[in-house]
Amino acid sequence: MDKIKHLILPLLATVITIIGSGISATKANNFLTFYFFSQDKILHLFCYFVLQLLWSYGLNKITKWPLLLSLVITIGVGILMEVCQYLFFEGRLFEFLDIIANICGSLIGALVFIKIIK
Repeated sequence: MDKIKHLILPLLATVITIIGSGISATKANNFLTFYFFSQDKILHLFCYFVLQLLWSYGLNKITKWPLLLSLVITIGVGILMEVCQYLFFEGRLFEFLDIIANICGSLIGALVFIKIIK
């Protein structure tokens, strides 16, 4: 149980990310009150940056390979959610650039985590 407690926050953040990925683009735009170029991609980058930091921290307490595992999880979730949006969610589209933004956010999160733990 002691190891599990370190994964509660990253698991919760992953669930929130999955739910957020299922919201239709029209509804999502109602939440975003700021307008500038590619706000959607910046949101993707930020969400996966935070998700990566949370998974890295949680896994750092229970495994020798926190960065590798957290990158597999966050990049995997990012790709899977784009595929699921295409297949299952009305009002959502598969966008390759969203996957790129998700991966960039995960990689930046991993780099920041490396700086934090040193």
